[in-house]
Amino acid sequence: MAAIDYCVEIVKPRQSTQDLTLSEDLNHWKQSPYVINHSVYRPFTEEHIIFARMLNDPSFADYQVGVHAHLEEVFRLNKKGYSRIDEALSSASWTVYDHFTEAFSWKKLNASIDARFDVELEKPADIKVIIDDPHNMTKIVKQAAKAFGAALVGVCKLNRDWLYTHDRQGNPINIPDHIENAIVVAVEMDLEALQTTPAFPGAFATGNGYSRMAFIQACLAEFIRGLGYDAIPAGNNIGLSVPMAIDAGIGQYGRHGLLITPQFGSNVRICKVLTNLPLVPDKSINFGALDFCRTCKRCAEACPSQSISYERDPSWSGPTISNNPGVLKWYVNAETCYHFWTINGNDCSVCITSCPFTKSRHSLHCVARFFIKHFPLLNRLWVKIDKWLGYGKQRNPDVFWNERKEFILKY
Repeated sequence: MAAIDYCVEIVKPRQSTQDLTLSEDLNHWKQSPYVINHSVYRPFTEEHIIFARMLNDPSFADYQVGVHAHLEEVFRLNKKGYSRIDEALSSASWTVYDHFTEAFSWKKLNASIDARFDVELEKPADIKVIIDDPHNMTKIVKQAAKAFGAALVGVCKLNRDWLYTHDRQGNPINIPDHIENAIVVAVEMDLEALQTTPAFPGAFATGNGYSRMAFIQACLAEFIRGLGYDAIPAGNNIGLSVPMAIDAGIGQYGRHGLLITPQFGSNVRICKVLTNLPLVPDKSINFGALDFCRTCKRCAEACPSQSISYERDPSWSGPTISNNPGVLKWYVNAETCYHFWTINGNDCSVCITSCPFTKSRHSLHCVARFFIKHFPLLNRLWVKIDKWLGYGKQRNPDVFWNERKEFILKY
């Protein structure tokens, strides 16, 4: 769902920071993908993410209160973007992700009798393809992912600190030792629809992103299995997507708890495929997002539930058990965020659309990103310009249904 890697834990591999002062911590933090206090940090359990707690944690204020619990009240308000038609579109957008359960299979999929015209023909036995050139294989895998619909693709060595210890039902998650690599995929969402958030057309953009994500991860996993290697596809399950995406060089961590990419800002959904296919990892990137977030605070100001920290500097712990302590970052209050979803009748992506990095790829935005990366002293100016130009405002949800859309800002 939207805005959801709340418990992302971003860690610089094996660097202890427990004896550093905050100023020293921040110096490491600005120069590194992430910083961790290893005396505190422990791998997380999926039982503590907010959606698992909603189902299983009686101490949670919204225990067994679903996102759609107040739909009838929402409909009676007769607000733009909150009609039954809007809601039907939003719900339908989740169809592939929610019902194509084999998109998350750890095994090669069986052919359906109606799926292929040649299903009756004899198929050659599976043979493992010998990979003599992992660099070339990495290029091939990335091209395959993009052919299936990925906007961005990166590769990293699998850091098992990012794997969940248990699933939402409390069952241990055991990824085989020979699975060493993670292919991380970012799927671009429909920005025009998303900018109507928190109305239902914005939620459609989220669900549609997840369904496309399920399609891509399933196809990519089958491609790898067809080469004779193991592949474990995952959406938000199995492990934390954002730190894997950071390791894979796709983006940086933001104040709102989400990934920020230089190409699409936070307007992406993330999936991954864990594999033993020989690949070459990418390097993490730094385009100035961390330092910019210290100045910006636009997502915190825009958040309807005020769940995002206003503090200039990150901290080492968060407000709920849905936050895993020991990582230097801004912690999001997942409980108050989720409560707004239940009142709203669907998910919310205001933190994504209010982020100054979430823009089209217009040349003027490339200029701004250049200055953010190389001249951080001007960050405050760019935030003022972003507000002055009117970015981050909700677009009229009714316009989503027009054949010709007339939005606030095309650029």
